[in-house]
Amino acid sequence: MRIAVPKGRLQDRVLALFAEAGYDVPTEVELRSRKLVFRRDGVEWIFVKDCDVPVYVEHGAADAGIAGLDQILEHEVTAYQPVELPFGRCRLMVIGAPGAPRLTDDANAKVATKYPRITRRYLESRGVRAEVVPLGGSVELAAVLNLTSHVVDLVETGETVRIHRLELQDLVAEISPRLIVGRSIYRTEPARMRELIARVEAAALVIPSVARKLGAWAAHESQPSAPPGPPDPSLTLGMTPEEE
Repeated sequence: MRIAVPKGRLQDRVLALFAEAGYDVPTEVELRSRKLVFRRDGVEWIFVKDCDVPVYVEHGAADAGIAGLDQILEHEVTAYQPVELPFGRCRLMVIGAPGAPRLTDDANAKVATKYPRITRRYLESRGVRAEVVPLGGSVELAAVLNLTSHVVDLVETGETVRIHRLELQDLVAEISPRLIVGRSIYRTEPARMRELIARVEAAALVIPSVARKLGAWAAHESQPSAPPGPPDPSLTLGMTPEEE
């Protein structure tokens, strides 16, 4: 079984989650070697950028992985999402430059974002015609320097928004990491994938970092027991679901 782990801010918590689930994960010493692939006890761990996890799973290069809903929506992933994890949560927001009006159907706006597909769907769902400017990073800077009137980006603490006196205007989607499982591997090895899902689901409720972050909330937050299909965009972006 091959599992894709996102490098960066979620990596340590994801590895702690899998360790709590009983999997033999790479050690800190091994990770310092800068290798990207580790084989341990029947599991191949691959470390990739967070934006690439859903791509690897969708195309069958990984059987499962941990991916944020932002990347799942942006890549229009159809992989199963059986477990939503109660850490690393944030919001995908429309952020305006100081004094910028809200996006409306008569707005003459430019919107910078790392998520052009999500942003276009959000704008279309509200009948807003605006130019979307794709950026690779430091998205808020586009509004600070008047490159664009608005940005669509993740907000966790809101500190960057406050420092630059930007304005939170609208919620695009609530974002959380999810365990994703490829459809093909679930069909061919259902017992093994169900075991993975059950172990991760149980670990998410007891892992110490989760408990410290969420307190009692994690104790009563329910998790789906069977793999759902791709995310229903009507719940997150206000759009009509498309049939498979």
